Amino acid sequence: MLNLTIFESLWDKEIFGGYSLSSFDWWVDLIVLGIAIVLIGGLYFVLVWLLGKMRFSEEDKVAYSNYKLASREEKKEQAKAAKGPVKNVITWHRMKPWFIPVVSFVLVIALLATPVLHTTWDILMTTLSGSAVTIYNTPSSMEAAGDAEENVVTIEEEGIVLLKNTHESLPLDVKDSEQKKINIFGSCAFGLFYGNGGSGSFQTDGRVKEFPRTAVKLEVAMEEEGFEINENIFNMIKNYYSSNRRTISVAPSDYDIQCGFNKYSYPEIVPSKAPYDYEPGVDAYNTPFAELGGKTLLEDAKEFSDTALFCITRRGSEDEDMRLSDLQLKANEIAVIDMLEEEFENVIILLNVPTVIEAAFLEDSEIDSAIYMGHPGLTGTRAVARVLNGKVNPSGHLVDTWPYDVTSAQSYQNFGNDTTLTHTGASTAAFTNYLENIYVGYRYYVTRAMVEEDFDYDEYVQYSFGYGLSYTQFDKSIVDFKVDKEKQTVTIGVEVKNVGEAAGKDVIEIYTHAPYDKNSGIEKSWFSLSAFLKTDVIEPGASAAYELEFTFREIASWSTKKGYYILEKGDYEFSLREDVWHLATTSTGRSNTKEMTLDADVEFKTSYQTGKQYENIFQDVEHGAGYEPIEYLSRADFKGTFKTKNEIDRTAVLENSDGENNFPGGTSNQTGGQTFSFADNQIEEDYPTMNEDNGLVLADLKDAEWEDPNWDKLLDQMSLTDLQNIVDQGSFKTAKIDSIGKAEATDYDGPGAAFHSGTGHPSEVIVACSWNADIGKIMGESIGKEGASRGLTGWYAPGINTHRSPFGGRNFEYYSEDPLIAGIMAGSTAQGALKYGVYTYAKHFICNEQEARRAGVMVWCSEQAMREIYARGFEIYCDMGGLGIMSSFNCIGSWWTGGSEALLTTLLREEWGFHGVVVTDYVSSPYMAVNIGIRAGNDLWLNRNPSCHAAHATNQTPHDAAILLRRSAKNVLYACAHSNNVWTEADYEAVGLIKPN
Repeated sequence: MLNLTIFESLWDKEIFGGYSLSSFDWWVDLIVLGIAIVLIGGLYFVLVWLLGKMRFSEEDKVAYSNYKLASREEKKEQAKAAKGPVKNVITWHRMKPWFIPVVSFVLVIALLATPVLHTTWDILMTTLSGSAVTIYNTPSSMEAAGDAEENVVTIEEEGIVLLKNTHESLPLDVKDSEQKKINIFGSCAFGLFYGNGGSGSFQTDGRVKEFPRTAVKLEVAMEEEGFEINENIFNMIKNYYSSNRRTISVAPSDYDIQCGFNKYSYPEIVPSKAPYDYEPGVDAYNTPFAELGGKTLLEDAKEFSDTALFCITRRGSEDEDMRLSDLQLKANEIAVIDMLEEEFENVIILLNVPTVIEAAFLEDSEIDSAIYMGHPGLTGTRAVARVLNGKVNPSGHLVDTWPYDVTSAQSYQNFGNDTTLTHTGASTAAFTNYLENIYVGYRYYVTRAMVEEDFDYDEYVQYSFGYGLSYTQFDKSIVDFKVDKEKQTVTIGVEVKNVGEAAGKDVIEIYTHAPYDKNSGIEKSWFSLSAFLKTDVIEPGASAAYELEFTFREIASWSTKKGYYILEKGDYEFSLREDVWHLATTSTGRSNTKEMTLDADVEFKTSYQTGKQYENIFQDVEHGAGYEPIEYLSRADFKGTFKTKNEIDRTAVLENSDGENNFPGGTSNQTGGQTFSFADNQIEEDYPTMNEDNGLVLADLKDAEWEDPNWDKLLDQMSLTDLQNIVDQGSFKTAKIDSIGKAEATDYDGPGAAFHSGTGHPSEVIVACSWNADIGKIMGESIGKEGASRGLTGWYAPGINTHRSPFGGRNFEYYSEDPLIAGIMAGSTAQGALKYGVYTYAKHFICNEQEARRAGVMVWCSEQAMREIYARGFEIYCDMGGLGIMSSFNCIGSWWTGGSEALLTTLLREEWGFHGVVVTDYVSSPYMAVNIGIRAGNDLWLNRNPSCHAAHATNQTPHDAAILLRRSAKNVLYACAHSNNVWTEADYEAVGLIKPN
């Protein structure tokens, strides 16, 4: 979610340039300016009149005459010495030349600032006070925070991925006097990123004194787990930090290294400091020190231990994408790693990175082990230490493909700052063509490798989607396989045996290979994840049995030719795999692939949620910006359809020559949505009843079904002002509405914590790397419990957008490149949070996969990819009971997502049967106007741009707007009625909390 700084808002050209003469606030400002001019002139003449009424003695008259004849220096002296009426006259005489211009200038500045302050008031309050909402700190919330700290460790333990472990160099035995000693080299290990920037920020240094949250440093966690670290290296790093890279010294230092990333200057968060910018070179380790008896740090380290640990740290952030240099090693990192490889017997690499980097260096034979730890949250370093000493057996698996070259996928060719270009012709808006179609992540690399003989998968991919190692070994096999064609289900029984020497968990991954007919127009990935499950802990020599089931509809593909989902006839293969590229190994002689044959197409013409007839609804988005439709990547001809950025068509037109690709509203939707005019009385419903006295309050509809007739009675009690307020006042809250007894409720950002001052949790990538739905639920319960104890009702999370490219700056906030994992993890998180009455706003709906130019960027994408990749995770979240959605800044096609009826009404509500609230992302520009959004199905406005008020909609279309505002009000209230917004003290006590007040 956007949270602009004050200065970014002040210079936002859309704020200054987005006003029209129809804007009510602009006319108010003109009236105020006119009144101000009259008052200035009146004040001037009043002062002159008052001075004329003053009585002067002869002595005063002489003094004033002398003053008028004096030189400049003499006037200064006489003005100081003057008394009584003559002093007033002299003062006025000296003030007159600048009085009117200065006061007028101040008023003009105030006039210009008025619209900006309207849009930035919440930001200003947040910056000055630390929060725009009330946050409670109580014994109950501190207890919940303590529980959250333990949950953070649990989540990190489940999500850590062991990437390499040559010769079983890990775990280290801390009972061994030699193995317990570790040299931690470099700045990054001592200055980890625990979270990320923007909405993912959280307190790490205890600066909120009433609710101190302090990160557990890696060195502290390791010492807690029995390790000894080389203090001399640690002192050198601290001195290097504290001297701003000027001093290389091993003298004892008390400097506290803090490296929180504070994108928006939140007062709760430590200022930004990137540890990789404080990485000393090799020379620092080869410098002799008197304190070490003339030895170098390297010599001292080799005497201390033959184990060296080095950490690679990178940040992710809202409002910025990754650069290629961010995903590659820096020169000083390479030099230090080379030194460690040459000098130490056991070299361990930690990857404290958001998602994917280029990691070919890990294949160096001198690197013994590597761990992907992601961003571990406030206390997750304890999990890292427990993996290093073997107290925890790592069981995480990757949820993204790690290519050797991050620029090798089609998505790189038009992603982010370097390759997101502008249209030429009809529009100057930024645009992105999702040319890769459904071939995102493993769907591209695996499919191309399977259909092209000269495309060597192993040359392109280092770590496959689903990859992860363990301290033990497992033998997995399919023991049961059932297809029920009547019920349209596939059931697979799997036996997992621990054939190693350590207890541990494993991941079961089931993939589907579907038949492909290039003439059908349906694109197919060679393999698609169809089901997954994390096992329980299995002891050495023991076995455990599990059953996984999925439906035909879940593995069906969207046919744009037919406008519905279809399972094409032919042979299907279901396989149990270690990762997407490698079949699971088994010594039982059983086959880990099973087949199913369909003699005829199985068609899904109606929604399984609501029964609505499916139809193509995103054909304008699929077509693209130009006269000719976009040519998307196809497995029928990967080479011929793979486009470089120089081959991407940048031409935009308002309409095709055949009239089929009209841009709705032209570019006005993009640059000034409030200029749309709508005719009234287009909705064939009666004007809603208002101001009735039916004696109901919102709590009377606690957990009520959508169809409950009391909803209409409750809504009848609301006034037009109530309806406007509940839609307008969505800035980190839902409004207080006295007519229905609704209390104000607090909503807040972001994915890692309940408030930025709360307990920071591991990033969503780590949650997904657990491959464990229960971990998603623990994440939701953890933040929900702490949040509810501090006054939270709505949570702007989780993020379900797709890891379309490793360059996504906000990938840490989203789960995976695969929609099944993303949807199940998000749905589980929502269920966990709702246990404590906190409902979630899944974001950012939809196609918000990049941060560069995200405000209004036009995304062009095939309908099949929209439904199967980018929307599918949100659909699963809704199926699992999610009550809130956040629309995104970007456009799909030329329509802002919050103004897309196809997206928010046809897909979300009519097809998926979603009941709940849709909130905007932070309202920074007039194109996110209420009169557009309420017609599409957007309900709540996060922050208040003057051009986006509900009053504009009701002034323009009094009849229709009232009906639409009432619809939105019900959506908001429905979510609130299923939340702690209507809870009593007894409800809080039932979940072990005290109601904050």
